[in-house]
Amino acid sequence: MLLPEVGAAVSVLLGVAPTVTLSASGSSKLNEVLIPNPFDRPRAVFMFEVGGIDDPLVVEPKNALFCKALKNSVDLGSSKADILFPDEEELSTISLDHPLGDYREEEINEFASWLGGSYATDVTKPLDGVLTIPLANGDNMNLHMSKKVHREFASKLFALYRNIRKAMERHEDLSQTLRRPAELIMGSFDGIKHDTDGFDKQGMRLLLATLNRIFDSLQTTYEGFQTSTVKAIYIFDLSAQEHVGAKFAVQIRSRAQKFFSKAHWFEFITRFP
Repeated sequence: MLLPEVGAAVSVLLGVAPTVTLSASGSSKLNEVLIPNPFDRPRAVFMFEVGGIDDPLVVEPKNALFCKALKNSVDLGSSKADILFPDEEELSTISLDHPLGDYREEEINEFASWLGGSYATDVTKPLDGVLTIPLANGDNMNLHMSKKVHREFASKLFALYRNIRKAMERHEDLSQTLRRPAELIMGSFDGIKHDTDGFDKQGMRLLLATLNRIFDSLQTTYEGFQTSTVKAIYIFDLSAQEHVGAKFAVQIRSRAQKFFSKAHWFEFITRFP
């Protein structure tokens, strides 16, 4: 599968007809993405890029994230991809990449509870406690907030959690409008620093658990407002830890945004309810 075909798949899921330049092979792959109902256009897509993840973690059978997923390998080559949309007023684009800034202990507790975990406070330094989250493989992930690597990783997850909540609030507002636009929620995660104690592997498992929880929350939110369902597209770059989130740009009519992409393989996974 080619990178522009991924962009075309997103456009089609948002309700836009595929471009006339799409090849027969590309059209066939789009039909695979749209199974079981090729006429179903959810008009809501959650698209998330992850860099520096190992392939075995992506295909691990215990990952609920991929239990109903279509998987393709994509050769990026030197190509770039646009997500085409005809009218800016008919599309709501929400980024999940806004930085966190300061956070409070109660936000850590909320995040832990959201993932079925817990937070043990350090009475001398409330923000330096231990965050414990259960993983799909039966292990517990312990994030020691006093350690820089753990704290930086946790901060990225807190930012993602805060931003997805804002995205769901935005959807609730849009659901009250007479003419609801299509919705594209985009985010990225630039990988975890490798170390000798296996933190990077466990950290990626925690990220996958977080993404699974996000998709479940999005489904509940969209179905609760009796709107169309949301589809998820996960892009796992098996080598990159830099420039993640720069492979796609939304193009409205003739207005194009420039972006950067690298040449290597990555995994493209579409999640269905």
